[in-house]
Amino acid sequence: MSVSQVTLFLDFDGVTHPEHCHERLHFSRLAGIEGVLRGCPSAEVVLSTTWRYQYSLEDLRRRFSADIQPRVVDVTPPASSLPDGPPRLDAYPRHRECWHWMLRNRGASDCWLAIDDRPYLFRPFFDAVIESDSKTGADERVLALLKMRLMQKAWGA
Repeated sequence: MSVSQVTLFLDFDGVTHPEHCHERLHFSRLAGIEGVLRGCPSAEVVLSTTWRYQYSLEDLRRRFSADIQPRVVDVTPPASSLPDGPPRLDAYPRHRECWHWMLRNRGASDCWLAIDDRPYLFRPFFDAVIESDSKTGADERVLALLKMRLMQKAWGA
């Protein structure tokens, strides 16, 4: 059995740090996410955060450790710039952005996950979304779930 490339769509606010936190807490949860990524070398990261509207991909990539930076490959396109997609995604802009990114860059692959504190931006009951608590960011529960789900996707389980 071969290992598949997995794309992780990563939000910042409410995931890599608590939402509305002081600047000194920004990216306080990123080390845990990076630790999980180190255990799954076939995972790449695409940033789905709204920070992509204010900062370049290079600026955002610098937030990550040197060994993870090359795996931060892109940002999602804004939903407002996208052509129509499946009607079932019309009301779910983040899901639509991820879907279009995958279609353009990985074909019809469904080998992706997203960590977000706003699951309502995705289709209800969509199992590729790992919900983070916006008050804490990616805690131990989220990291354990991410590790398990990345391995399942990577190994096709």
